[in-house]
Amino acid sequence: MKNLIRSFRDIIFVALIGIVAFAASGMLLGVVSIGNPDVRFIVSYSTPITLMLIGVSLYDWLACSRRQPTMLRLRGLSPLVHIWGLVLLMALAVVLMPLLSVLPQREVEVPTGVWAVVTLIFVAPVLEELLFRAKVFSIMRYTCSPTLAAMVSAAIFAAMHGQVGVAIEAFCAGMIFSYAYILTGSIFAPIILHIFNNIIAFVLLQFMYQERSIEDYLQALPSFNIIYVISLVVLLLGVVHITLTYLRADRRVRNGEPLDIVAAGRLK
Repeated sequence: MKNLIRSFRDIIFVALIGIVAFAASGMLLGVVSIGNPDVRFIVSYSTPITLMLIGVSLYDWLACSRRQPTMLRLRGLSPLVHIWGLVLLMALAVVLMPLLSVLPQREVEVPTGVWAVVTLIFVAPVLEELLFRAKVFSIMRYTCSPTLAAMVSAAIFAAMHGQVGVAIEAFCAGMIFSYAYILTGSIFAPIILHIFNNIIAFVLLQFMYQERSIEDYLQALPSFNIIYVISLVVLLLGVVHITLTYLRADRRVRNGEPLDIVAAGRLK
């Protein structure tokens, strides 16, 4: 019961920190006039995420008193893990395509400046993984199972994206990122996967302003049904492995083993 109360407290405080961070960022951007669209994109993205990362870190330090260093095992640089994670992310995108195509989507401004693109593809994954995996996930797992901690961090990650369709995909991607974090015991794995994911998203965003989107091209292919079935099978196999990994991590943590040891690729 005590852990349940602490879990709700952590969720509420992390959510409040996020709301305050985005509100403060919005007020700041409302006062400061930025004419360059690329600079405006960089500032509008990095300010709330940085404020939220600082706020959550202070909450962890001052209120939780259960700090643990970010897991930095070199196993997180494994190409096999990255390839498998990228395959899952691509299969997820294909499987969700019919659903996302019927949901309302807000037109977004695609940044084209060098630094804006660097921010989207490289800076964003690093900041977001440090925030949602290294901090939010790590805070939550002290009072609930790794599975629930991953779901909470993925849900907050999804809520940050706003649009329903993007939020659904972000939640699923967040569960894959946490899975990679647990599987390898390293923050490097989700960061690299997130970079790959943002590269793919950036390419897809470029097609949104053409006469036909990339989804239209794919769904018009005669072989799309075959591609969809293969993607669905791959994703289902991935879901099974992800679920087993989470359940094994839950069991090992219940037995008193630290997650940084449990996650070192030894979930047997």
